[in-house]
Amino acid sequence: MNDFIKKIEPYIRELERLIGLSFKVFILTAIIVISLGIYVANLLFGNHSLSVLNELKKEKRVLEVDIEKLKQENAKLHKKYLEWLDAEK
Repeated sequence: MNDFIKKIEPYIRELERLIGLSFKVFILTAIIVISLGIYVANLLFGNHSLSVLNELKKEKRVLEVDIEKLKQENAKLHKKYLEWLDAEK
């Protein structure tokens, strides 16, 4: 392991000189950028994406319309029921 580190050390130093950062800072920055990229991609295309939100909003509107229709039908049926009760007396 120690031999390996000694062999790659000149390459790491050259890389640090080229990028202007230490190797550790470069790797940490790369990991952060990749993590943020995955997070943003998940937001756009995952289960919690904007398209899913829009589909749920459409479904909500359809259900609200159905609720209103059912309320009206319930009111009519309730009125018929009350008229039937009055006719029974």
